[in-house]
Amino acid sequence: MKKYAVCLLLNLCLIIVLSGAEPDLTEGMWNVSVPEKSGEIKPFGTSFRFKTDGTAELVYSEKVLKLKEQMRQEYKKRTGKEIKEPDIGFRWERQDDLLKLHAENPQLKFKRTEVYVIGKYPGVLMPQNHKQFFLLARDGAKLLPEQAEKFFRRLSDATRDTFADNLKLPENVQLAEPEKELSSVHFFTRSHWRDAPKNSFQQEVVSAIGKGPKLADDADCRIPALEKLLARPETKAIFLQYLACNPEWRLYRERRSGLHAVRYFRYPDGSIAASLNQFYSHFLPTGENGEKVGDPASEYQFRFEIGLDGKAWNSSSPLFPRDKTEHHGNNWHTRFFSGNALVNIFDQSNFPGRQMTAAALARTEKEFSQLLENLKDQKKCLPSDSFRRGGPDLILRNSIQGGIYEAAVWCNPGEKGTIYLKAFEITKGTPLSAERLKMNSNCIPGWSGDPHEQFFSAMHFTIYEGRWGQYYGARFEIWFQPDSGGPERKLFEKNYKIQGWER
Repeated sequence: MKKYAVCLLLNLCLIIVLSGAEPDLTEGMWNVSVPEKSGEIKPFGTSFRFKTDGTAELVYSEKVLKLKEQMRQEYKKRTGKEIKEPDIGFRWERQDDLLKLHAENPQLKFKRTEVYVIGKYPGVLMPQNHKQFFLLARDGAKLLPEQAEKFFRRLSDATRDTFADNLKLPENVQLAEPEKELSSVHFFTRSHWRDAPKNSFQQEVVSAIGKGPKLADDADCRIPALEKLLARPETKAIFLQYLACNPEWRLYRERRSGLHAVRYFRYPDGSIAASLNQFYSHFLPTGENGEKVGDPASEYQFRFEIGLDGKAWNSSSPLFPRDKTEHHGNNWHTRFFSGNALVNIFDQSNFPGRQMTAAALARTEKEFSQLLENLKDQKKCLPSDSFRRGGPDLILRNSIQGGIYEAAVWCNPGEKGTIYLKAFEITKGTPLSAERLKMNSNCIPGWSGDPHEQFFSAMHFTIYEGRWGQYYGARFEIWFQPDSGGPERKLFEKNYKIQGWER
């Protein structure tokens, strides 16, 4: 009997240990971690120490501390200031088998609570939110492979998009289909962008790599013609209308940094390539020996924009102020003021000397000088595909993955203002990706007093509702907000058969 009682007691103890029941949360540290399918748990570099007074301390690993110090020094070197890290207070409380971790910063109006399940696995606090990827774990804690599989399965089920599961294509509604993606510029077989129309901006820029004129590190960059165009209100107005009418420029507004003009490249067939954020690049594949395969001059990344309100496109980042030239190796952010506008060029290649930047400045000076000579007839300076006769239209083209689209819009609102897209699932009228779609599609189109004259605008956007292969009907509406202050109005609409992007 005594032997039986001892065995029973040992079994009960083993069950308690294996279940991880009632761990002392204030003992040691809990690492913010990510699990692997094998069951191994990898610390992320930050940990929490739960104190007996109900507060929690965030602790960084040596690796993270070194990275933070490096960022601090780089920031001070750029700005002469210290980084002001937000002071976030952490509290914790236990309610039955749940740990609630609260984070708050009253100044930033930031408040968040994460909930973890206690005692489910030894040394591991599982997130209660099935969409949460991070867990808290002791040093050396592991999951069994089947436990890890269960974790990833619940994560997949929780994040699975069910929007289009029961949707059907609408009956008696004509649906256009997006044009096929251009195979020569597919994400995995990206064109070098050299197969561009002859004498185009991008041909001059990309062809300069490895053989074009160079800029010294301390070169004084200028675009004199741009300074002249922005010097007087009347010439600035003509300049802005020129940018709006020219399909090789996207003139648009950012919520935080105002008015911008950014360069578009063209596909080999001459059509505008509205890439994400207007970065254009080609990277060489890596061979079996770990070295790049191909012509070094064909590997690069490039972007050209003008912040017409004096702010750069990514100026909202506190760690990377974008108001002066910076470079690391052959990666250059060239920034300089031209009048009140901030020119911002990203140039990355395997060759020193910013050859793409030099070519872009020369080409842009030539383009804007031509406009100065034709202020009374700016149409002489526009590409031939800037406008056409007829009615308005929206043409979608599939991009690098399902649910990602490029759009060509032909319209003429008759006055200056901003257009943007709205989209709705047809059978239920549900708005699609409303805020992101408005942000990514907004631009200032060309305009004139001739209603039969339609101007071209290019867009790049993602529809986030649904999954690959789940096709449904969507109504796209083109809306216009006039600069005059009048009410916004819908210009036209068009129905398409689309799918959503799968995360």
